[in-house]
Amino acid sequence: MIKLKDILGESNFGGYNVELGRVYTDKDLPPFKTPSQVKEETKDTHEISIGISSVKTSVRSAKIIYDEIKKRDLNELDGWVQEKLTTSSDLLKEVAEYLQNIEE
Repeated sequence: MIKLKDILGESNFGGYNVELGRVYTDKDLPPFKTPSQVKEETKDTHEISIGISSVKTSVRSAKIIYDEIKKRDLNELDGWVQEKLTTSSDLLKEVAEYLQNIEE
């Protein structure tokens, strides 16, 4: 079972592991990358980090949606809301199935 805490705990910023909830200053992490650091980044690494960031955003949003629906004890959702939830669920399911089948 994937836990939100585990996903959010895997934060990486500029190659540095960061702890959620901790305040960082310029002394902790450099504000800008050196030219050599920029050259070291590859397209694949960038695309993977974008994908991971997108998944984290999706998980955070899903948690908020779930909490709000439970908190308000909503019995019915507006049609457009239900449509968006169904569409996003279908898209996430397609990506999950694709990633599971890559190994096969």
